[in-house]
Amino acid sequence: MAAVAAPGVAPVRARFLTSKEQFHAYLRAGGEEEEEKEEKKEEEQVSEPPAKRVKAEELGQDGESQGNAGEEEKERQEKKRARGQNKSRPCMKPNCYEQSRLCPSVTQGCAGQCHFGPRCRFLHDVSQYLAAKPADLGQRCVLFDTFGRCPYGVTCRFGQAHLGDGHQNLVNASLVQQWEGKLLVRNGLSKELQQQLRKRKFSFHKAEEFLRGLRAGKGGKATGSSTEVSNCTDPQEGLRDSPVLQEQGEDPRPEALQGSRGAEDAPNPEALQSSQRAEDAPKSEALQSSQRAEDAPEPEALQSSQRAEDAPKPEALQNSQGAEDAPKPEVLQSSQRAEGAPKPEVLQSSQRAEGAPKPEALQNSQGAEDAPKPEALQSSQRAEGAPEPEALQNSQGAEDAARPEALQNSQGAEDAARPEVLQSSRGVEDAARPEVLQSSRGAEDAPKPEVLQSSQRAEGAPSIPTLGPLTDEDITKLRPCEKKKLEIQGKLYLAPLTTCGNLPFRRICKAFGADVTCGEMAVCTNLLQGQSSEWALLKRHHTEDIFGVQLEGAFPDTMTKCAELLNRTIDVDFVDINVGCPIDLVYKKGGGCALMTRSNKFEQIVRGMNSVLDVPLTVKIRTGVQEKVNVAHKIIPRIREWGASMVTLHGRSREQRYTRSADWAYIAECARLASPMPLFGNGDILSYEDANRAMQMGVSGIMIARGALIKPWLFTEIKEQRHWDISSRERFDILKDFTNYGLEHWGSDTQGVEKTRKFLLEWLSFLCRYIPVGLLEHLPQKINERPPYYLGRDYLETLMASQNVDDWIKISELLLGPVPPSFTFLPKHKANSYR
Repeated sequence: MAAVAAPGVAPVRARFLTSKEQFHAYLRAGGEEEEEKEEKKEEEQVSEPPAKRVKAEELGQDGESQGNAGEEEKERQEKKRARGQNKSRPCMKPNCYEQSRLCPSVTQGCAGQCHFGPRCRFLHDVSQYLAAKPADLGQRCVLFDTFGRCPYGVTCRFGQAHLGDGHQNLVNASLVQQWEGKLLVRNGLSKELQQQLRKRKFSFHKAEEFLRGLRAGKGGKATGSSTEVSNCTDPQEGLRDSPVLQEQGEDPRPEALQGSRGAEDAPNPEALQSSQRAEDAPKSEALQSSQRAEDAPEPEALQSSQRAEDAPKPEALQNSQGAEDAPKPEVLQSSQRAEGAPKPEVLQSSQRAEGAPKPEALQNSQGAEDAPKPEALQSSQRAEGAPEPEALQNSQGAEDAARPEALQNSQGAEDAARPEVLQSSRGVEDAARPEVLQSSRGAEDAPKPEVLQSSQRAEGAPSIPTLGPLTDEDITKLRPCEKKKLEIQGKLYLAPLTTCGNLPFRRICKAFGADVTCGEMAVCTNLLQGQSSEWALLKRHHTEDIFGVQLEGAFPDTMTKCAELLNRTIDVDFVDINVGCPIDLVYKKGGGCALMTRSNKFEQIVRGMNSVLDVPLTVKIRTGVQEKVNVAHKIIPRIREWGASMVTLHGRSREQRYTRSADWAYIAECARLASPMPLFGNGDILSYEDANRAMQMGVSGIMIARGALIKPWLFTEIKEQRHWDISSRERFDILKDFTNYGLEHWGSDTQGVEKTRKFLLEWLSFLCRYIPVGLLEHLPQKINERPPYYLGRDYLETLMASQNVDDWIKISELLLGPVPPSFTFLPKHKANSYR
């Protein structure tokens, strides 16, 4: 009769089950002599992960704990806060990988060209370096065998495979010629780009244009392409007053953080309130028609001229406008937002001109026809460059209380004082008057360079050249319908996995059938600073045919600039926004899951990134922040209207992390609401049956995360619709492939070997949760079921099932040789799902 497994424990056949003591005794007897019982007990207490400890021992209630009840309570709370991470984990990165390092110039075969000369702190004597170099780890170098040349030379830990007489680095010419000209890994960070980012010399034209629109009070709606996102449906207002915030009941941003960011990213509170009030108030017919006919290009010129003064003078504006009962600028802005943002080409030209030509000339040319031709408007502004000082004073001219004609025309509902101007602004005339256009083009002489420079400095605009040939990009922006489509419906999507989702691991998954891959989460601020370690997360192997990168950030300025930076410098098929990260470090800064409660910033980020990207933009979210308060169904329709191409929904909240089962019924409900936008589901997929049930929920596809870490051959199982009883030798070959890919990616010197070992150990902390198919009482294995202690069908299978850190290190030594002295390792995750 089969033994009944305890709740939460995987059902393993009774003949394979064993006790903890017998399990570790078997492993020690298989490789080395049995140790003393006290040493074994001490080692288990130090190395055994908390997932295998008894609950009483975990809570400090075993009768041996010392201290008063208050200390026990504090310790209990601290352990509860740790959740799925080892937050007290020591730094795993060593200070140095080698005591004496060889100079890179010697490694590359140009010892006489060291730029530092006698000041170089590295060794130049190869014999002295080899005397202190650790022993080689093997007789074959994967880089030499694959590419015909090892770039690490004498520093390679497999150097005996390619070092000749006099420590010369051997080259296999035929292999080198075979790979010549082929780019294996893309999206690297060049030294030139890194210097531009560090010195802040990289110009963000599109991002700054969008951010200027935000500062001008556009309410989060981007100019240009993102304005056309909702041309099929009526645009909804932002989630500023939506019930999402009220239901969530929390905002993780510190008040100081809100204050410092709010001044930059959000419009002025007074202007925002008045503009919201003005949207609900009726407008005069004359004002509506004049603004509808012209698409309201005038306020941008007015705003840019006001920005040239660094701050508009409210009292002067009130005096000039109040004299004739004209609507306030806030009302004008709100009416423009309600009726549609200005045409992107008009906005570009008005911003590029840094003040535009004389307002009255521009008004006449725009009022004479429904929409002036962009090339005519741009050419007139380029020819003039900047208005002459008297024109600039007139456009700013609230100081002298002398009201320019342009202001009268643009606000021309002043008791119908000038009916002929109103008629022309309403677009009654079908043809433009040539004499007006000519006068607007040639109204001024050549621009004065000092005036142009001063106006640019005053506005803080980027140094965009305004002279030269007219290109298509100057006139037309890429519309959403013209963007590259993300056609991945029904494909298997490997989730972006922090730490473990590195390039070698993605190559393993691609070999087993993953269709779509995504890089690890990259922090946008680190990318903008040119950090090499962060840019390494964006690298793409040539086998990744559909590849994207995932960005994390909390504010529209950094996220929009980072999106433009990546759009111009790397090769990706899509960009994903991380709105699902639950860790405190990200959440408390307003990123990750916190964006679901900061809907105004969330909208600005999506619209801003979509306006600067030429590739599709996707979003990954959770069901919500609080465990029993789901808000994804309210946010997903708005994400579609903001311009996102796809949403991925993880069926758990932030508070749940990875405990309990994913809510696939809720994912199905959200998939119906997201239509026609594709929605991918994510959570608890560890077998092809799980994948089939998920696809029946109506989702466009499935994203696989922990399931791929526990068994990367899951993609093959899903495509072939079978359970694969993979042998321990086949699993070890997978680890061998990962090691070879790691040495290719991180290097075959001492530093590269130890980096490969570190990421291998992190992966082994997930791989040990797999239970072979032949040992299970019934199929399939569930992702949240804890594997009991069992003896495998051979020694290697039992070793791979161990959750003891020392046994993981032993596996790494079978592949990468002995660990360095004083080596320690603690996994990043605690297997929280076993609780």
